[in-house]
Amino acid sequence: MFSENNVAIEATGLGKCYQLYDKPSHRLRQALPWQSKRLYQEFWALRDVNLTLPQGQTLGVIGRNGSGKSTLLQLICGTLTPTEGKVYVNGRIGALLELGSGFNPEFTGLENVRLNGAVLGLRKVEIDEKLDDILAFADIGGFVNQPVKNYSSGMVMRLAFAVQAHVDPAILVVDEALAVGDELFQKKCFARLENLKQQGASILLVSHSCAQINQHCDQVLLLHKGTARLIGDSHRVTAIYQRLIEATDSEWERVVQNEQQNLKPLSKNAGNITIEPTHTTQESDFLPEQQTVNKAWLDPSLKSKSAISYPCNGAEIKSISIHTIDGLQINTLPHGIPFDISISVHAHQDLENFRLGCFIANQNGGRITGQSEPRQTHKGYQGKRNERFSFTFRFHGGLWPGYYFIGAGLSETNSSGSFLHRVIDKEVLRVVDINQVQPIGNTDLTRRE
Repeated sequence: MFSENNVAIEATGLGKCYQLYDKPSHRLRQALPWQSKRLYQEFWALRDVNLTLPQGQTLGVIGRNGSGKSTLLQLICGTLTPTEGKVYVNGRIGALLELGSGFNPEFTGLENVRLNGAVLGLRKVEIDEKLDDILAFADIGGFVNQPVKNYSSGMVMRLAFAVQAHVDPAILVVDEALAVGDELFQKKCFARLENLKQQGASILLVSHSCAQINQHCDQVLLLHKGTARLIGDSHRVTAIYQRLIEATDSEWERVVQNEQQNLKPLSKNAGNITIEPTHTTQESDFLPEQQTVNKAWLDPSLKSKSAISYPCNGAEIKSISIHTIDGLQINTLPHGIPFDISISVHAHQDLENFRLGCFIANQNGGRITGQSEPRQTHKGYQGKRNERFSFTFRFHGGLWPGYYFIGAGLSETNSSGSFLHRVIDKEVLRVVDINQVQPIGNTDLTRRE
């Protein structure tokens, strides 16, 4: 029984435990009625989760891989049976958990639309009324009359989302399914989500994109190793999550324990967590390891995993570091704070004319911005063998929240312009969002006083 009529989802003490066996024979032996010894290890994929989601709200669920996000959604959707606790769902639920789940690969797309509609409780006349809208939204052309087994993953996702989003669900659950779609279709899907929300639907959204979470979610639930750790304003929780992505368990505990009233830790005695309108937060609301969130800091665990260094040809880029304008070395900063990129170069031979450039790329490899010294193409610097040079490039802080990769290139200024040395993705810069900014374009070029 729901505590209130306006509740869409209510979970109390929800948990899922799996039995892990060392050998297949142990599973068989465990099933024997006279076997009293436990031959398995317990693995709790999710434990003691309490939450209440009102109707018309959007809840984002974030966490590292293996934190229990998909398990939570499957328990809510009923595709998994909980080991402990209860979950109540108020109204028709539409779910995008795995691409094509529920589709018969031998059936055509059109046949699967009708089949899915029937499974979701729609009568034939209702399916026929919505059919044109579903097919127009999916936009897969003549493939709708082909077996689904011939579809690409993107086509499967298009059709699956179109069905689920047009059956008028009271609750729509989306688990990373939109990640395979192209950007235009993703925008189309999120516009549909907003439309459903305006009509009173509740939405559960799992995504590794903090930008998507911040844009579409009222609140965010942060999971870590199967337990619910924080719930609160999306911008604040995603900022904490970005801070902790590569952190140790002890650091997770320290940060969670330091949270204040607006982001309370979820414990066994915390009771049900209800998503409510957030209050205006203050700087003192978030103090991870004595460092306020609206100041830049250095996260030692934030390392590039895609760095490439090309062969040296007379000189070498020794180091790249990021600093505040006061000289503090950092790699994480809130949007809008200016920063410097410092590069150290070592000459292995006499250099007649050379130029150093640095660039900042996004996660897709696209170069967002950059600078070079000297700026004039016909000029260059001189260098002696074994001499070291230091260059500093200042950026006003217009990068939108997200992850960026710093690279640099040392080249000759002659007609060939060949590289003396080049490094790609040498350092990572993380820009966090604490002021609920609305990104427009690739970067913010607004003049700052």
